[in-house]
Amino acid sequence: MENTETATQTALLDGNITQAQFNRWKYQYKRVVKLAIEDDDGTTLFAYFRKPSIDIRSAVLQASKMDEFKALEVLFKNCYLGGDPSIEEEDDLRLNITTSFSDFIQPKPVTIEVL
Repeated sequence: MENTETATQTALLDGNITQAQFNRWKYQYKRVVKLAIEDDDGTTLFAYFRKPSIDIRSAVLQASKMDEFKALEVLFKNCYLGGDPSIEEEDDLRLNITTSFSDFIQPKPVTIEVL
């Protein structure tokens, strides 16, 4: 029984993370967002992010007033949990995936009705 549990915990998921790592993220952050991107060779790479807190959103907003690329870097550094190492190493991949994540976390439309 112990070997089965160990194998389950060390099995690699998309992005070369373990099931145990993913479970820790889910427990700690409740919601984990997985993004996929293709590199120049056509290989699909994966990155995992947590949703930003209000403090992180504030830091991103402050950085965006001076430099939008800096704002994306603040978002990446504070919300990126892990994934394929190429995403951290290659600026184009990091920029593209963080931009997509930023679009995903934008405020949702709200319906307002004055009564």
